[in-house]
Amino acid sequence: MLYNNHNEGDLMDFRNNFSILIVDDEKSLLENLYNFLKNKGFKKIYTAKNLKESKFKLENNKIDLIVLDLMLSDGSGLDLLKEVRKSSDVAVIILSALDGIDDRREGFENKADDYIVKPFFPDELLWRIDAVLRRSKKIKKEDKIYFSNVIFDKSKGVIEKNGEEIALTATQFKILDYLCENMNMIVSIDKILEYIWKDSYGYEYTLITHIYRLREKLEDNPREPKILITIKGLGYKLVKEDE
Repeated sequence: MLYNNHNEGDLMDFRNNFSILIVDDEKSLLENLYNFLKNKGFKKIYTAKNLKESKFKLENNKIDLIVLDLMLSDGSGLDLLKEVRKSSDVAVIILSALDGIDDRREGFENKADDYIVKPFFPDELLWRIDAVLRRSKKIKKEDKIYFSNVIFDKSKGVIEKNGEEIALTATQFKILDYLCENMNMIVSIDKILEYIWKDSYGYEYTLITHIYRLREKLEDNPREPKILITIKGLGYKLVKEDE
């Protein structure tokens, strides 16, 4: 069982590290789930009652897990899931009154991490959230990240390329590690600046220099990057293809 090896204090600390977005058109359910998860240790909880609100929250906040209803006032939650999966591997738990086998199949085929049918027990949802986040954290905390022809070894703070170890500066390591936590996702320049320097003003050119130096270490041709790419007008994306 998930809870055998962890006391409540450990779980509260664990949950404090993650942010959740709840998407549902039932106001009472949103409020109840918000309060329930808040009391269980989650500090960053966002809510949205339709697709429009959910897209805004996703664009303006770092979300680790989405609890997603399928039947929304302005469309289907599946449409949001499909759109999210084009650029992100954020964890998604579908929470829906649709209980047919075809509904579940469609959810999992679109890479949902779990599927819970309404009505449900809040504790069961909590257990499943914990389990999904643990899997997500384990993936993100891998010591070695393998790209097409290079390896980022977090334990050593180096890039392994062509049989050689290339050292990273402390700032380069922080930038690359942060981008790894958001693998295959567009990360805005402002978010990187705030994460590294706690400020989004005055460090833009410093960041550009660090990105260029990282590309020299990561890429075969830094002028035509394949791993650390620029998304014009939006930010940067670290690309890792599925093996």
